[in-house]
Amino acid sequence: MAPVEPDVKPPTPDIAPPTTTTPPAEKLSLLARFKKLIVDYGPLAIAVNYLIFGLVIVGFWMAIRAGFQPESTGAQAGAWGAAYVASQAVKPVRLAAVFVLTPLIARIPPVSRFLAKNKHKWSF
Repeated sequence: MAPVEPDVKPPTPDIAPPTTTTPPAEKLSLLARFKKLIVDYGPLAIAVNYLIFGLVIVGFWMAIRAGFQPESTGAQAGAWGAAYVASQAVKPVRLAAVFVLTPLIARIPPVSRFLAKNKHKWSF
């Protein structure tokens, strides 16, 4: 006599089997991202960084000067020192602006032509 198969199937779990996915990419540090930006955009990234730094420090200096009138050279140096300290306090915001603005500026046609023409000079 042949074996008889039961009509009832064993219950299957409602949970889907785990799928194999690649682990999430490791987040780069701020310095590593800045170095990658330098490699990708070269002198444009450095120029944007220093331009934003100059605008921020002069802006803070003007704001500090609007609050009081220094009477001596020491007071003038104090205003620049305070502006420098304030600009260092907003460094994360400045770097975020550099990360956002550099690729946008690189899309401007004359700038993109300059970057393409001189890429060999700074690529590693």
